[in-house]
Amino acid sequence: MLIDEVDITLKAGHGGRGIVSFDMVGPDGGNGGRGGDVFVNVTSDLKALNQFSGKKEAAAEDGQPGAKKHSHGQKGKDLTLILPVGSSLNDLETGEVVELETVGQTLLICKGGLGGRGNLEFKSSKNRSPDYAQPGLPGQIKNLKIILRFIADYGLVGLPNAGKSSLLNELTNAKATVGAYPFTTLEANLGAFGQKIIADIPGLIEGASSGKGLGTKFLKHIEKVKILLHCISSESSDVISDYHTITSELQTFSSELVTKDRIILLTKSDLVDQTILNEQISKLSVFGHVIYPVSIYNFESVEKIKKILSAREDPVAGN
Repeated sequence: MLIDEVDITLKAGHGGRGIVSFDMVGPDGGNGGRGGDVFVNVTSDLKALNQFSGKKEAAAEDGQPGAKKHSHGQKGKDLTLILPVGSSLNDLETGEVVELETVGQTLLICKGGLGGRGNLEFKSSKNRSPDYAQPGLPGQIKNLKIILRFIADYGLVGLPNAGKSSLLNELTNAKATVGAYPFTTLEANLGAFGQKIIADIPGLIEGASSGKGLGTKFLKHIEKVKILLHCISSESSDVISDYHTITSELQTFSSELVTKDRIILLTKSDLVDQTILNEQISKLSVFGHVIYPVSIYNFESVEKIKKILSAREDPVAGN
């Protein structure tokens, strides 16, 4: 199972306390160590958020207290969290958003608190024997919502059982679950097509953007794609309605989704005769998108789609 949203509190370490101590010649209390920092390192592992299953908090170590004989406390150990590329860190208190866009990127998220000064630090010509020290400062605390959005080049969208996952498996090395029933796909899938990535999200139904079916959880994964691959079954009794259902849900979720370039793929083209296929293409042509019939059982049609996706200069019709 893929976890793609996490609410978590991150805490940097508290600074260690300074101490009050005297030797034979005066104060010798050492400073406390600084609290550990919290860092984030970005990985290509899209399941990295699974580490937070059932976890609500993560913290770096506190700094160690000072000691006698001018000894300073050790700095607390830093905490480095490994998060997937494509994640956004949303600060629930300030509204600040940090995007994780580069694998290998390392960011400081919470800074550890300063250690308190021991009484040796307060010795002066006016006070030769200070009997006080500082307690150390708290580290930064951030309440975050971490949201993963896939960084893909193409996004497969369509009604349940439109053949998206089967097509993903045929085009890429993905092994998405397929079946002859709606909602076979229960989580988003990714497949590598050469140097490009194709994202397949569970089928959308009317009302998906407001929480019906599975769509509301996964629509975010196609927000960053460059081109939508809109799958409509050639067997559909109303391809116009199918088109409008998906477009309406995309619009409701994010107006930017419907401005993306779109290719219509008439899937399962082997299940209807050429006359019906031509009629379906004619009906959908009013929307101004490029339309390609495809069947996973028709080698030539699949190869044609591969060629189209490989060509960066592929002319995609208006939205």
